[in-house]
Amino acid sequence: MKRIILLSISFLLILGCKELELQEFDLKNAYVSFALPDRAYRPKEPYLDSTTYSFAVDTVIGIKSKTLAIPIKIGGLVSDKDRKYSVEIDPTSDYNPELVSLSEPIIRANKYEDTLYVSLKRGPELLSKEMSLVLRLNANENFNVGHLHNSLLTIKFNDILLAPTWWNEWELYFGPYFKEVYQQWMVIYYLGSDMSSDIYTGAPGPIYFWKNMPDYPEPEWFPITFMHISLLKKYFEDHVVYPNGDNTQERILLP
Repeated sequence: MKRIILLSISFLLILGCKELELQEFDLKNAYVSFALPDRAYRPKEPYLDSTTYSFAVDTVIGIKSKTLAIPIKIGGLVSDKDRKYSVEIDPTSDYNPELVSLSEPIIRANKYEDTLYVSLKRGPELLSKEMSLVLRLNANENFNVGHLHNSLLTIKFNDILLAPTWWNEWELYFGPYFKEVYQQWMVIYYLGSDMSSDIYTGAPGPIYFWKNMPDYPEPEWFPITFMHISLLKKYFEDHVVYPNGDNTQERILLP
């Protein structure tokens, strides 16, 4: 009886495996996929199906546009001629078309990988709304669509940077919240710029940086932090920066 049951289970497993078999790629054809690397530890997939960009956290203050480089990979044989592939902006996208443009979708001769450039403009509506751009690869005369997971790529973009929870505690030194100040603070007070040990536990640094500020604004306790604040203050004295780039407002200066 046990033998009959085992044989039945084995038969069902074989049938199930056949039903789940994936169709193999024909090496005579060429396939195209988005190939934006997922750099997470042990990612489920090697390539991302979504990414986010914020003008508010770009290290270039006052930037008006940004070009994102999206890797495109092919499977199959290369060609000694340039080949166009098909990419479209999916109707599920939520964006202002005036803010977005795409480069020519092309795989150059003798290449297994090329780049699609997505240009984004810094529109004022991004200050209050995150937009989404969904790119879809389609088959054409040169390429079939490759891995389904990487046939769609969602790009979310905005210009939103909210005040961190520590800002109120430090407002005496940073002044009222402006995202331009926070953005420059990220540049100046990065992880590794302050090697001070933890004042409570004595654990070696780096511990303090823009995302993990000391609990209290005490110059005698955190002299390295305050040295960087002086650099931040000098930056806005030497560079004329307006809130949201609006020169009808007063320029930003620290207290």
